[in-house]
Amino acid sequence: MKLMVAAIICVTVAGAGAGAVPVSCFVVHAEPTQADEAAFASLVRLVALADENHVPLTILFTAQWAELVLADPTKVATVQEFLTRGHEIGAHHHAYWATLDHAAQWDGYTNTPLDQLAAPDRLQFRGTMAAYWELVSSLPGTRETACMGLGERDAVDWICDLRYSTFGHTLSDAVSEPTAIKVNGCDALQIRHALLVEPAPGELAGLYTQTNDDMLFVVVAHVSDYADRPLAVARWFQTLGLQDPFGARRMTVAGAVQTWTSR
Repeated sequence: MKLMVAAIICVTVAGAGAGAVPVSCFVVHAEPTQADEAAFASLVRLVALADENHVPLTILFTAQWAELVLADPTKVATVQEFLTRGHEIGAHHHAYWATLDHAAQWDGYTNTPLDQLAAPDRLQFRGTMAAYWELVSSLPGTRETACMGLGERDAVDWICDLRYSTFGHTLSDAVSEPTAIKVNGCDALQIRHALLVEPAPGELAGLYTQTNDDMLFVVVAHVSDYADRPLAVARWFQTLGLQDPFGARRMTVAGAVQTWTSR
C-alpha cells in the first residue's frame, strides 16, 4: 500500500481514538561527500524499508546529490516516485562557518564574500547559493524543508523560498514545537531533531513514549548511517510501528508542521 493511501486510512483511525503519541518525523541527510552510485543505491533501499513500515521520509539533498540525480533520467524518475509514495524532498547545506566549527566538510557554496574565506578554502568554492538553489530546486517536487547548518555568520546563505528549518543533534533535540524565526530577512518555522545513531540503545524509544502528543518528535539519520547500521534504522521503524500501529502520527516535516500550525 502506498504511503499516501495509508495516510488517508490512518487519519480516519486517529479520529477514532489512536494512542496519544507525538507526531514523528524521520529526516534523512544526503551528505555532499557521499554522492555516488553506492550511496544512491543505499537510499533506494532505505526508502523501500520506510515504505514497508509506512514511515514517510523527509529526504534532504545537497547540491552534490542534486547533480548526481539530475545527470541520470532514471534517478530523476526514482526521486519522482519517492514523492508519489508520500516522501518529501528537501534541501541540505553544509555551510562554510558551521562546518569549520564542527570539523565537517563544507559543500563549496556560500554567499559569504570570498575574501572572508581562508585562502585554501577559496579553492573549494563552487558558487553562491543561487547556484546551489538552481541545482536543488531542479529536483522533482517543491522544496519547503531544509537543514542548512546556519550559524550567525552563515545566515546569508538562507533561501527565502524555504519555509521550514531543522537543526539539532542531541537526544533532547528530538522533542520540539515549531518556532518562528527570521533568518536572512526571511520568515521560517524551525524545529529540532536528534541523531538516530548517537543515543544509547533504548533512549530514543524511552523519550518518545514519554513525550506529549502536542509536540513533534523528529529523528535524523544519514544515508551512510543506513548503509553502515541498517538495524538501527529498522529498529526505530519497528518502535514507531509498536507505538503508532496505524501510522496516524507519522508525517514528513512539511506535513507535521502544517498540521501543528493548523490546530
